[in-house]
Amino acid sequence: MLEKHFKSNLSKQTEVSSVLSVGPGEFDRQLIQFLQQYVPEGQTLKYVTVEPNHVHRQIFEATMQSPGLSEVNLEMHPVMIVDFQTDEQFDCIHYTHSLYHMPGQEEQLILKSLNMLKDGGVLIITLETEEAVIFKLINQYSEIAGKEEYWQETSHVEANKLRKIIDNIGLSYKFESYPEYLDVSACFNHNSEEGRVLMDFLFQANLRNASSELNQRLLSLVDEVAFEENGRKMLYLPSGTFLIPKQ
Repeated sequence: MLEKHFKSNLSKQTEVSSVLSVGPGEFDRQLIQFLQQYVPEGQTLKYVTVEPNHVHRQIFEATMQSPGLSEVNLEMHPVMIVDFQTDEQFDCIHYTHSLYHMPGQEEQLILKSLNMLKDGGVLIITLETEEAVIFKLINQYSEIAGKEEYWQETSHVEANKLRKIIDNIGLSYKFESYPEYLDVSACFNHNSEEGRVLMDFLFQANLRNASSELNQRLLSLVDEVAFEENGRKMLYLPSGTFLIPKQ
């Protein structure tokens, strides 16, 4: 989507020198490598991240040691985006699968982000759509574990709900949806570390100390929503991406 956006704006000499990532992850490495072709000659891409979780920051710091990323001017802030203050203006701000963790603040954050963009800048938000089975799994876990306050389905926004919020604000945007799938075969391999990581992700919980009974029950829930493809267990996790220009 960004590539198409930049190509359609080439007559305006599209350049990128500063980016804000809210909740950085593995995707940022790909994004940085893509954006570096739009950095003005002689300049270094400034990449600012906002991530309050220290474990996620450590993982991202390790990701940034990848070849080709050492020239990036990285700036990390251990705060929540609602508390982030800066006078800097950005060419691109993106929330990649991170807006779920700020329920009820979507409109506020969209408006704040647009105010932090330079003229010609873009806000990118990617969320799974309501068809993604992960929402069902998280909701089932919260009921089983007696943690309904941890996940209230009506308060968490997926792509279709976010569209209504953006429309109510009155913003123009582009939207594309992608039919993504996740291979969860490792979940069914006994003592698989990859499987344990996947289970934590699917239920958005730390299940390392969970009883074998609970783990087996949760595994059966995964099995119910999975489908077989070439001998693999797959989950349907479609996502939608909004591209909102400065306006």
